[in-house]
Amino acid sequence: MTVPSFTAVVSGNTTVTARGPVKDAAERMLGRLWIDQVPVRLASEDPALWPSAAAAADDGRTLCWPGQPGASRALLARLGELRAAARAEGLTELALLGRGAPARAAGLIARNSAAGRPLTLLESAEPGPVVRLGADHERLRRTMVVVTGDDTVTETLRRIFVQMFQDLSLSAAQIARRFVTVAEPGAASAKRADEAGHALIEAPARTPFGALSPYALVPAALAGTDVARLLEQATTVLPALTRPENNPGLVLGAILGGAARAGRTTVVLGDYPASLPGLADWAAVLLAEATGGRILPLVQHGGLPVVPSDDVFLVTLDGRPRQDDATVTAPPSAQLVVWEYAAAVAAQLLGVDPLTPERAPAAAAGGGTVESVPPAMLVEGEPGQAVEVHTHDPVLGGATDLAGLFDALAERVGADGHLAIVAHLDPDRARGQGAQVRRLGALLAARCARPVTISWGSRYPAVGNDRLERGVYLVLTGNVVHDVPVPDRHHRLSRLQLARALSEARAARNGGRPVVRLHLQNRWAGLARLLESARGEA
Repeated sequence: MTVPSFTAVVSGNTTVTARGPVKDAAERMLGRLWIDQVPVRLASEDPALWPSAAAAADDGRTLCWPGQPGASRALLARLGELRAAARAEGLTELALLGRGAPARAAGLIARNSAAGRPLTLLESAEPGPVVRLGADHERLRRTMVVVTGDDTVTETLRRIFVQMFQDLSLSAAQIARRFVTVAEPGAASAKRADEAGHALIEAPARTPFGALSPYALVPAALAGTDVARLLEQATTVLPALTRPENNPGLVLGAILGGAARAGRTTVVLGDYPASLPGLADWAAVLLAEATGGRILPLVQHGGLPVVPSDDVFLVTLDGRPRQDDATVTAPPSAQLVVWEYAAAVAAQLLGVDPLTPERAPAAAAGGGTVESVPPAMLVEGEPGQAVEVHTHDPVLGGATDLAGLFDALAERVGADGHLAIVAHLDPDRARGQGAQVRRLGALLAARCARPVTISWGSRYPAVGNDRLERGVYLVLTGNVVHDVPVPDRHHRLSRLQLARALSEARAARNGGRPVVRLHLQNRWAGLARLLESARGEA
């Protein structure tokens, strides 16, 4: 058998390779990218590239562009002051309230920093992580909170932390010193920070391209990362992104966008031991948000089975150039820049405006208001430990047990769709349901013989999803044992979580997609039953 040739683009310590049809599709795109002068226009932040950039320029607003470190470099002295003040207060842990690609980038950077401290990323209304932090009073006393979002969930979590600090009998001044807000000037969160006396870091308007922006680097710096060194290393790759040859970001963007234009819209991101832990998870969110969902990223954890097909291709991090469709090898800081640049290039090839202002994820009016819940079509298991099945879809609603439901799901996914698991549960692998949900995803991927994505607390991608979807949605919700009251409201955090889950399901259903929601009366027992049924043991 003839092995397809591969092409390697090398720039310093960064190498991007492609082979076979993916290479051919990328090569067809490169000429167009140069004719359109995309590399130079990206580097110069040309507002004519996308309508939202032009609108922002007309309004005098700045945006987060891919791989641009200027706004963060200007903050280095201020970050040093904040970090010194945190050390003086004994604040050695960090809670980050935010979501999307910039928040994931902050967690990725802090996690892989040699001097990093624990960083807890809170992206959803799941009570579990908040309950664990609030129950450990000594840990809570050592915690600093960075707010980078402006949505209902982020603001609710901020108020919960204020209340938890008050319950520790901390003074108003002590509480104020525990908060830092990163926001665009004039944003609602900026106004709240100013009113409460919290430290405020002004930043360009948030976009998916935030890995080197204050939205990611402020929390990373407070978690102990040497941000000055990171920026210095990251900028070494920038000159390569404007030249016509050996431009790794341009080539990777042509690989992603070219493959999608040729019908390969699902990219499997595979990790190897040498790669940066967590890089694929961040890159997946980045690609989904930047391309408006027109590229479907699937992170391959632990051999998640993906059957080869004409619409799927593989990009591995530190992979095998002669076997994988494409590979990316680079130092950690360069990876951040190259992937952001590539996502912008792919968006341009796909006709997507990646700088479109964020729309908040679907949420029920009134924050904790839960819409009318349709009765369960099926309840399987003993009372208190049963799984409830809720759906408006006639095919899924015709199942008589969970095994039959999974068969119906596979039928609805078909030969060209995918299954999107949206889990409104605790993503922690050890203390929550993270490990079980991922095992369920692997079993259903094998059963459907199609890609399965897993997202936590919001549809994937979280915002800007204007594509014609082919996915089938499996929404997971569950009863909560230990909950958190929301200050000045007559509900708890789990009610907001359920309201968001129901709104997500409704949004997908209104988009014409099949949706089924499985509610677990007991999360552990319910997931065990789902795993048994997915394995064919029930």
